[in-house]
Amino acid sequence: MKNWLGLMAVGLTLAIIVSLARMHWHKAASALPATPVTNADANDEAKEAQNMVTITGPLADYMARHRDGHVDTLTPVTFTSRDPNPADHVGDSPVGTSAQLLHKTFAVTDIVDLPFQIPAHAVNPKMHGTYRSFLQRNQLQPTSAEEDDDAANVECLVLSEKQFSDMLQGHPVDPLFSGDEAHFQEVNLSIPPTWSQSAKYYLVFHNNQRGKGKKVVQADFDLDF
Repeated sequence: MKNWLGLMAVGLTLAIIVSLARMHWHKAASALPATPVTNADANDEAKEAQNMVTITGPLADYMARHRDGHVDTLTPVTFTSRDPNPADHVGDSPVGTSAQLLHKTFAVTDIVDLPFQIPAHAVNPKMHGTYRSFLQRNQLQPTSAEEDDDAANVECLVLSEKQFSDMLQGHPVDPLFSGDEAHFQEVNLSIPPTWSQSAKYYLVFHNNQRGKGKKVVQADFDLDF
């Protein structure tokens, strides 16, 4: 009987010691200072977040890799309203106005853009047209064989002024229009209405395969507003 009581006393003592040790460990762990976040850690997290941004599309990928890409700008086109009255509203736009935007054959070494400006009070601006591209030989004249060659494909986009600036800096953009690379493409695009101010846009052609030679583009585009 005495042995049994002795064993119980020893067991109870061990349980109390273990319990006190656990309480002491938890208090010591909670008292430890939190590991400070250094500037280097913050910079690493910022870089990791930037790397998670995916820039899609041949032109966006190209600009992200080569921000010094060669950009040729065609003569800007500016349209004016027949009644540029500052007191007018959107509904007073000269509906039915149609103007030539781009009817030209030109070479595309890398990137060619056409800036164009839509006047204020345009109710429903629309851009429509087609373009063909082909590999340049000795002159700016296409042949059916060249037109059917995928090596002559060119990418076409329509961008707002901010989108165009972001693209040149290698930032991701969501173009108003982005067609697949092709040697023939038809474009029909509705552009947001302008209110009291005009709006600037860019029609962009991109040669994504510069190593395969210079491309030539025949473009025919009109603008309705």
